[in-house]
Amino acid sequence: MKLWEGEPIPEPGSFHLLILMGGPMSVHDEDVHSFLSGEKIFVRRWVREGNPILGICLGAQLIADCLGARVYRGDKEELGWYEMTVTEEGKNDPLVRGFPQRFPAFQWHSETFDLPKGAILLASARDYPHQAFRFRDLTYAFQFHLEVTEEMLHTWLSGNGVGGDKKGEINAVQHLHLPVIHRLCRSFMQPFLGSIEQQTAMRSLKVSSKTEQPL
Repeated sequence: MKLWEGEPIPEPGSFHLLILMGGPMSVHDEDVHSFLSGEKIFVRRWVREGNPILGICLGAQLIADCLGARVYRGDKEELGWYEMTVTEEGKNDPLVRGFPQRFPAFQWHSETFDLPKGAILLASARDYPHQAFRFRDLTYAFQFHLEVTEEMLHTWLSGNGVGGDKKGEINAVQHLHLPVIHRLCRSFMQPFLGSIEQQTAMRSLKVSSKTEQPL
């Protein structure tokens, strides 16, 4: 869905997973980006109904906002590679417990969020402690990027006012960090998608059982 280009939000029954990616805007920029208002209404309904959702960067902030948490500008911008630490709760999470206690992740944000009520903090960092959380069973939010590729980094760092020193700093270690985060991304996404398949199958079975009941 390219909501920023005017594409409409599809009906909820037409898909089983919602992934909210990053973007340069703030969750509070409804006056500038009017699509955010409708997106928030949809996300609140989606989460309330227990549907699977994954938010990355801005997407994580949108989920936090829709769950009633405060989203606000931090003290500094995080741009580059940063060390994440899995929390004690994260070590017991069914999808994150396979992560090492500390791992690198790519960041590009200046806003952060409070932990929503009822959410479980999964990963933290020195400057921004709320880096990843789970709400209920299949709502996950990551402030950082595990999905980034070399091509994506090149695109992101070109034409966005990033200085040469910062680009050099990021590029100098990407060959070390990219294989690590891609393994972590796969280790999360494979069981995440498997859980969604199970949930979808169970819901279909319940609907089928109801329709087959004799009058």
